[in-house]
Amino acid sequence: MKRNFGKIVVIGIAAIVLVPILLYVEFQNGFYQKFRFEQRTERYLAQTYDESMKVVSTRYLWDNIEPLVATVQPASDPSLQFYVYVSKNREKGLSDDYATTLWKKQAKQEAESLLQTVQTEYARSIDIDFSCCKVAEYDYASIQGEVPHYGTTGLPFDLVVNMERPAEEADLANMYHSVTSLRESKSLLLDKLIFRFPHPVTGSTVSFEIPGEAMDGVSSVKEIEAYNVTRFPASYIAEEIRATLSWNEEKSEAVFKREDESLVVRSWGNEAIWNGMPLEDPIGAYIGDSMELQVPVQLIERTFGQKLALWSP
Repeated sequence: MKRNFGKIVVIGIAAIVLVPILLYVEFQNGFYQKFRFEQRTERYLAQTYDESMKVVSTRYLWDNIEPLVATVQPASDPSLQFYVYVSKNREKGLSDDYATTLWKKQAKQEAESLLQTVQTEYARSIDIDFSCCKVAEYDYASIQGEVPHYGTTGLPFDLVVNMERPAEEADLANMYHSVTSLRESKSLLLDKLIFRFPHPVTGSTVSFEIPGEAMDGVSSVKEIEAYNVTRFPASYIAEEIRATLSWNEEKSEAVFKREDESLVVRSWGNEAIWNGMPLEDPIGAYIGDSMELQVPVQLIERTFGQKLALWSP
C-alpha cells in the first residue's frame, strides 16, 4: 500500500509540474504562433492574388513536420475553401491549393452541366479529381493576380459517376449518351470516365471504365460493354455458371471446372490459364476485403461464353 501511495505521489507531482509547462508551450507555439501565421498568410494572399480572401481559421497540428495551416475562403465564393501552409521550397515561404481547388470546382461544374442535358441523375452523382501525375508538375509559382481557367492548364481529370442504385439495362444507353456529351467539351480533358453501381446480390461494384483517349471512338451503346471492368466473388461466379470451384493455397489460384473446361485464375498478375493455355487477363483478379478472390466478369464471359447479370432482370 505504501509503495502504491509513493507512486501516486510521484505521478501527482509530475502532473503538477508538466501541466503548466504544456499549457505554456501550447500558448507560445499554439495561440501566438497561429496569430503570427494568420498575419503572414494575409500578407501572402494579398501579394499573390488580385481578389479579397478571408482567413477562416488557423490550426497548429502537433503531428505534422510543418504544423501550421490556414483555412481560407475567397470573398467571391465563400462555399470554396482552400488551405495555406508552410512551404520552404517556395520563395515566399508559403504555398496554397487555391488553384487546384478552384480548377476541380470549375471542372465539376462543367461536367454537371454537360451531363444535365442527357442524364440528370448522373449529373447529381459525380466526383472529380486530377488524374496522376501532371498536376504535381504544374508551375504554381507562376500564378500571380488571377488564377487561369482550368481549361487552359491541360491538366487531365478522372470523372466518376457514383450511383447509389443498382445498374439497369437502360444504363448502357445512359452511359453512351454521357460519353457523347462529355467529349463535346473543349475544356474538360478526361484521363478516365468511370461509372459505378452497387450490385444487389454480391455487394460488389459494377464498374465501367472508359479511357479518355477512347471516348471519341465510342460510337454505339453496344461498345460500352467492352469497358466493363466489374469483378465478382469467385464463389458467386462458380454458382452462376454451374462450375466447381477449388482453391490452390500454395499457388494462390482459383480453379473453375465445368465438364471438360477449366479456368485457372491467379490472385496476382494478369495471366489466367484456359484449358491449359496461358491467357492474358487485362483487368486482373485480386483478393477483396472479404478475403475472397474477385474475378473479372469479362474473363468469365470470354472463356465460358456465359453472360453474368449486372442487373436484376
